[in-house]
Amino acid sequence: MTTQTTGNDEDNTNLTRWVSRGGPAVAVLALVAYVVAYSHWPMLRMQVDLMVYRFAAERLLAGLDLYSTGLTGNHHELLFIYPPFAAICAAPLALLNDADVRWLWLLGAVVALIYAIGRMLRSMGLPTGPGLYSLAALLAGVIAWLEPIRLTAELGQINLVLLVLVVADLLAAKRSRWSGVGIGLAAGIKLTPALFIVYLLVTRRIRAAAVATATFGATVGLGFAFAPADSVTFWLRGRFDDVNRISHDPLANTSVRGLFLRMHWSPTLATVVAVALAAGAIVVAAIAYRHGHAVLAIALVGMASAAASPFSWSHHWVWFAPLVVHLGHRAFVLGSRAAAAAMWSVTAVMGGWIVSVAGDTPQAGLLSLRPGGVWTQILPGAYVFVFIAALACTAGWLWWSRRDTGRLSRLRAHDLHDVERAHA
Repeated sequence: MTTQTTGNDEDNTNLTRWVSRGGPAVAVLALVAYVVAYSHWPMLRMQVDLMVYRFAAERLLAGLDLYSTGLTGNHHELLFIYPPFAAICAAPLALLNDADVRWLWLLGAVVALIYAIGRMLRSMGLPTGPGLYSLAALLAGVIAWLEPIRLTAELGQINLVLLVLVVADLLAAKRSRWSGVGIGLAAGIKLTPALFIVYLLVTRRIRAAAVATATFGATVGLGFAFAPADSVTFWLRGRFDDVNRISHDPLANTSVRGLFLRMHWSPTLATVVAVALAAGAIVVAAIAYRHGHAVLAIALVGMASAAASPFSWSHHWVWFAPLVVHLGHRAFVLGSRAAAAAMWSVTAVMGGWIVSVAGDTPQAGLLSLRPGGVWTQILPGAYVFVFIAALACTAGWLWWSRRDTGRLSRLRAHDLHDVERAHA
C-alpha cells in the first residue's frame, strides 16, 4: 500500500477500510474511556506534579528557594527536582487558579499529542487529507492509553511538552538557523533530552547541535540571572544528580540503574551498560535516519535517554509514542503485516490496562503488577527490555533491508548487462 503524494488524489491515501472508518471510532472510544475514568476517580484530575510545578513558580516569584521544601511542606516528598529554568517556564501557572491550570494542562496535553502524531505522519510523506486524519485518529486513540501517556496525563507531567519540542525541532520541513533550539529548551527543562544533541552530532548536523548546546547554555544562564542561589544549589552543589530527592521506592526506578540496584548487581556495571545502550541506540538511530526513518530514530534516542538516566519514572517513557507511529505508518500505509503485529504487541505490553481499582486512583499497566519473588524486582525494568528488543529488531531490520537493497542493485546491474549483451 502506498501513499498518493501527487495529482488530485492527495486525499485518498490507500488505507485499509477498517482504518479509514475505524480510526475516528478508536479515538472517540479512547476519549470516552478517559471521561468515564476521570468521572469515576476524581483524584485522576488532581495532577499532583503539575501542582508541584505551580508551587515552584510561586516560590520563584515570591523570592523563596526552590529546593528546600515540597508541595505539602514536607522536606522529603513532592519536591521540585528540575533546573531553575523549568520554574521560570512554569511562572504563568502561578497567575491562574488551580482548577484553571488543571483543565488547561489537560487540554494542552491533548493538543500536544495530536500535534506530535500529525507532525510525525506528515514527515513520513502522508499528505493532509482523510487518510492522514483517520490514521492519526487511530494512533492517537491507541497512544493515549499507553501507560506512560496515561500516567503523564494523570500526574500533569511535562513529558509531552518535551516530546513536542523534540519532534518539532527534528522533523522541521526545512532546516533553518533555528534548528536545535527545541532540543536545547527541552534539555534546559529536563536534562535527559540532551542525549539528542549527541544524536545531532552523529548525524552530522553540527550547526543544529551547536545551536542546541548554546540554547541549553542560555537556559542555565537565565536560571543564574533570575534565581542565582537556586542555580548554585542545583548545578554546583549536586542537586541535579541527587536521586534521593526523587523517590526512595526501589520499584519506582524503571531505568537500567534501577534494575541493577534492585537485583543487587554492580552500580559500576549498571553505568557501563547504560552508556553502552545509549551509544548503541544513537548509532542505530543515525543509520535509521540516513535510511529515511527519522521518526524511528527519535523513538530510539528518546527511549535510550530514559533507559540510561540514573532515575526514570514510568511516565518518562513517552518515547514509545514515536515507535508506535512509525510502526502504524508501516502497517497501515505501507502494508507491512510484521509492523502491524509489532505495533499491536507494543501497545498491548505498554497499555494502561487497569490492574487494580483499590484506592483513590486505579493501578494500571504492566509495571503495577506485583507477582512476588524476583519477578517483583524484574518487572519494573520491563520498559528497558522492550527498548532493548526494539533496538535489536531495528538493527536487524536495517541490516536486512540494506542487504536486500544491495542484492537488488546487483540483480539490476546483471539484468542491464544481459540486455546490453543481447542488443550487441
